[in-house]
Amino acid sequence: MKELSQYFKGYLKETILGPFFKLLEASFELLIPVIIARIVDSIIPHHDKSQLLLMILLLFGLASVGVIVSLTAQYFSSKSAVGYTKQLTQDLFVKIMSLSKKDRDELTTSSLVTRLTSDTYQIQTGINQFLRLFLRAPIIVFGAIIMSFTISSKMTLWFWGMVMVLFIIVFVMSRLLNPLYAKIRLATDKIVNLTRQQMQGVRVIRAFNQVDNEEKQFAQLNQDYTDLQLKAGSLSSLVTPLTYLVVNVTLLIVIWNGSIQVSDKLLSQGMLIALVNYLLQILTELLKMTMLVTSLNQSFISAKRIVEVFDKPSENLDGDLEIFESNGHALVLNHISFTYPMAAEAALKDLDFTLQSGQFLGIIGGTGSGKSTLVELLNHLYTPQEGSLAIFQKNKSPQTIRQWRQWVRVVPQKAELFQGSIRSNLTLGLEREVSDQELWWALDIAQASDFVTEREGQLDEVVEAFGRNFSGGQRQRLTIARALLQPAPFLILDDSTSALDYLTEAKLLSAIKENLQGTTVIMISQRTNSLKSADKILLLNKGQQAGFANHDELLANNELYQSIHYSQHRKEKGNESI
Repeated sequence: MKELSQYFKGYLKETILGPFFKLLEASFELLIPVIIARIVDSIIPHHDKSQLLLMILLLFGLASVGVIVSLTAQYFSSKSAVGYTKQLTQDLFVKIMSLSKKDRDELTTSSLVTRLTSDTYQIQTGINQFLRLFLRAPIIVFGAIIMSFTISSKMTLWFWGMVMVLFIIVFVMSRLLNPLYAKIRLATDKIVNLTRQQMQGVRVIRAFNQVDNEEKQFAQLNQDYTDLQLKAGSLSSLVTPLTYLVVNVTLLIVIWNGSIQVSDKLLSQGMLIALVNYLLQILTELLKMTMLVTSLNQSFISAKRIVEVFDKPSENLDGDLEIFESNGHALVLNHISFTYPMAAEAALKDLDFTLQSGQFLGIIGGTGSGKSTLVELLNHLYTPQEGSLAIFQKNKSPQTIRQWRQWVRVVPQKAELFQGSIRSNLTLGLEREVSDQELWWALDIAQASDFVTEREGQLDEVVEAFGRNFSGGQRQRLTIARALLQPAPFLILDDSTSALDYLTEAKLLSAIKENLQGTTVIMISQRTNSLKSADKILLLNKGQQAGFANHDELLANNELYQSIHYSQHRKEKGNESI
């Protein structure tokens, strides 16, 4: 956990002052039983009212100073804990963003969200309690024992025995609870993951009348989480009654033996009262210690989960890539195969084809055929385990992953818009100034200028989160326009025209061909009509290359392509059969 200690550096002063003021508070509290013993033994028997008043004022003074010192300690401890967590969360977010897609997939999105929120908050809570109690509790416990020793060394042995027994109880409970807390964090990941999936797919769930099934699934997962929490809560709740039991038994022994010593005049009544007060102080602090140990155990587990993320290597965007010879090609796939981590079988198998610069490649296939996987490989989010994949610009291949991704512009399958304006969404990620003329140029090509001009704010029209105030087709056209503003030799449309009608889609493809000459366009679509103008069409079936030709050739010779095409154009098939 050394890598996490660095976040205290900016708050070193608060980290020191918090425990220091708690130490002062503990010192004041240790004086109180001694003052009470003097009142009982010396002042009350002599009816010395002036001394009694002086001692009462002293007690009030110690209490007042204790409150001020305690609030000051709380302020510094909280400032240190919150500042630590703020910087930790910021660096954790940056680290997550720097991870490769493979590592993010292995950790899962839901787990990363939990680590970024719940786990960091758990660490904040642990640090806050630690800074307030790690000096105060031991000082009170051992200080009370030392003060008790000055009163009666024989009676102090019972104090030592009590503390040892309680430490054993806390140690055993920690060993039992730590595995449960680890399971609770994993259960939290699962709940976040399921909730995220259900929220994202709520429309599909309702459309297929699966609400009851999803509720049952969530209820089962929630019940498992509840069972773990109850089990952990039941075990941790034993600490307090066991502590009370041990302390109260010790209290009875102290009172019993103390009364005998008072009768034998070996101990005064005030000293016995002081011993009882010290015992009760130890009880209070040990209860706080058990809470602290429980919190630290959970924080330690959360810290391990966060360190696991930091230990993952960041994606090296500037590392050298293998240099290929183009032979005049723009895209070369040489018998590539790819299998996702933990997958039972390959998502893509033995793909082998080439593409020339400026050509239009269409990709089609059934659900699960590997279309989106191929897009991820083309964008270098993954690397094929077998074969080689290369792209070229002016007969040169990219030297780094960063350069590779600068050469490829991807319009994702799901149109993503962010809260802001149309302008801010179009210029997202651009490091240069963009004129209104360029924005309208991109909107014209994407067939989006018509509905943008109808908006009152036009380019500065407000975009709600996720683009909720735009239709599906409008969102797709805006994301296409965003990609067009970042010139690149490759443009990938990952089924990003699915919400467009045939006429709008045809105009879009025609405008791209006219305005982006020399750009290699790769388009994934479920509709054969959308790919009629493609120079080549890659037909995928269960991850394998089932065909690679133009529309007419595939329609004439490929049975799978024929079945896809005629399932979408039944009337055309009927006319051909007449």
